[in-house]
Amino acid sequence: MTQSISDFQEESFKCIRCGLCQMVCPIYAELGSEPAVARGKVRLVKELIDGNITASPRLKEIMELCLNCKACVANCPPMVNTDKLVLAARAHIAEKDGLPFPVKAALHNFLPSNDMQGFAAQIAYFYQTSGLQKLVRASGIIGAVSADMAQQERLMPNFAPRTFRSILSQRPQKKSGKIRVAYFLSCMTNMVNPALGGAVIDVLERHGCEVIVPPDVQCCGTPHLAYGDREMAKKLAAHNVKLLTEIGAEAIVVDCATCGGTLKEYGELLPEAADFTQKVRDVSEFLVDTIGVKAGNKPIETIVTYHDSCHLNRGQGVKAQPREILKAIPGLIFNEMPESDRCCGGAGSFGMTHYELSQRILDRKLNNAATVNAAIIATGCPACRMQINHGIACRNLPMTVEHPIELLAKTF
Repeated sequence: MTQSISDFQEESFKCIRCGLCQMVCPIYAELGSEPAVARGKVRLVKELIDGNITASPRLKEIMELCLNCKACVANCPPMVNTDKLVLAARAHIAEKDGLPFPVKAALHNFLPSNDMQGFAAQIAYFYQTSGLQKLVRASGIIGAVSADMAQQERLMPNFAPRTFRSILSQRPQKKSGKIRVAYFLSCMTNMVNPALGGAVIDVLERHGCEVIVPPDVQCCGTPHLAYGDREMAKKLAAHNVKLLTEIGAEAIVVDCATCGGTLKEYGELLPEAADFTQKVRDVSEFLVDTIGVKAGNKPIETIVTYHDSCHLNRGQGVKAQPREILKAIPGLIFNEMPESDRCCGGAGSFGMTHYELSQRILDRKLNNAATVNAAIIATGCPACRMQINHGIACRNLPMTVEHPIELLAKTF
């Protein structure tokens, strides 16, 4: 089933132009521009559907000024799905104009290939640890070529010496359990934070689960949807649904808020995936709601606050469960920060394509975390983790970022 922009005509009529979206939009808070807020974008999509405007470069620029944080949707009286309207507009523009070659290459060749991701991670690790990165940064050569490229290089996370896929074959795993779960391994966990992958498996096994990690799952398709490449997203969804269904697991567990949110919406790409989506659970959701979370006896004596990922909180409705996990950890002091559910400005590649704006949005998040004297900011989203870690490093703040499951694993 292929959707066109005209399929969203009824949705575009629902906006009553009340302006409540202005109060919660992080982009509008920084720019104060009507096209930047949901109300403006909905009107533009309506005009596009009606044929009054075309897919111009300016329209593309406006539709890219969206974090897909869903704050506008959550605070909209008539419940306009602005996030879906924006994605539909992006897909329409991509269909009309095509995608830039580097973007298309990444979406079609790099992200779907686990081998290419593994090779790229090795190159990135060498670049970061060999002294080459320090030399390149000191020379200023990247900034001389492109200021945008220099900012993107600064945002690059620290890659692991080995991917989790390469470690997994040497890691002993339980062959039985009271419940069989499939663990969907995200690209970021695999390349950047394999320790999280080990923590997820360890915690699930300690809760009596048999954990299956299918080696051939591909990118969840979120970047493809964000750039308007709906057809490639459907291909990835079909591959992942088939692979994960064949395992016969009772639940499909995800440690990445973004991946989980997309897997739960596979039914919108593939009607036959409706049953599949009912099995998808964020790891914190699964532990708290399905099997009952339990912590070990080792205390973690520190102050922790929690950042709600937009894809986990508003996207999946998972808000209380990560906090339940943190509060179950012995010795840990949990302090709720103000505006814990406000977007950090990362939003996948938004932090790279709109670096200065994303950092201004991040400032508010880090200032809020500082008010509760947190030593650790816990979050369930690798993209948020990358964004917040970058902000901490740039500002020399005495904080670290961890997934709630990593903290829970340390208690055993």
